[in-house]
Amino acid sequence: MKEKIPRVPTGIKGLDEMLGGGLLKKRHVLVTGGPGSGKTTFAMQFLYNGAEKFGDKGLFISLEEKSEKLVENLSQGFNWDLEKHLREGNIVITTVDKFDWDTLTDMLQSYVTRHKVRRVVIDPLTILRLNTRDTFEFRRKLIGLLGFLENLDCTVLLTSESQSLTREASTYTLEEFVVDGVIVLYNIPVRNERRRALEIVKMRGVAHSNNIYPFKITPKGIVVYQEEII
Repeated sequence: MKEKIPRVPTGIKGLDEMLGGGLLKKRHVLVTGGPGSGKTTFAMQFLYNGAEKFGDKGLFISLEEKSEKLVENLSQGFNWDLEKHLREGNIVITTVDKFDWDTLTDMLQSYVTRHKVRRVVIDPLTILRLNTRDTFEFRRKLIGLLGFLENLDCTVLLTSESQSLTREASTYTLEEFVVDGVIVLYNIPVRNERRRALEIVKMRGVAHSNNIYPFKITPKGIVVYQEEII
């Protein structure tokens, strides 16, 4: 009998239940959605819960937003003591100003080894795709990066921009085929407001829920409501 792969709980209420306990350790999951869908919040909550609840050190690599602005936005919007974990080195947030694969790999090697990081976020992967000369090269580089991180004993979340707001309009991207899991965040217009919803499209090795559930971004972070199906 094969030994079970340990789980890495996200700590996001409702999501770990959908996953049967959390993500698989050392796997890589893409979180994709349109503007305002909650991708960065989702990714940071994964790191924050890791440090706060499970003792996992985390690394957030921003390829777009400056780390100071990111910390400012997240500190004001949530009841998280993010500053404490930054001060104690449980979470490291850094920005890559030079968008190339070698710089990113060197940075990951340095931070993961030095800080004994177990959870990594790269936000957004879209920037790397735009700065890679063609699709073949992007696929090759991405597979190499994910294998490199797996060897470093890290569980990884990557974010990417999606142009579609609804499930019907979604088209699959190359990175969705390469990663172990895909979680889609929707921001759907309903009458005079938008409703956020979450779907686990793919999760290799995990028996997961196939339903689309609404979620809200609360002062405590994202909460998924399994009592209601969209």
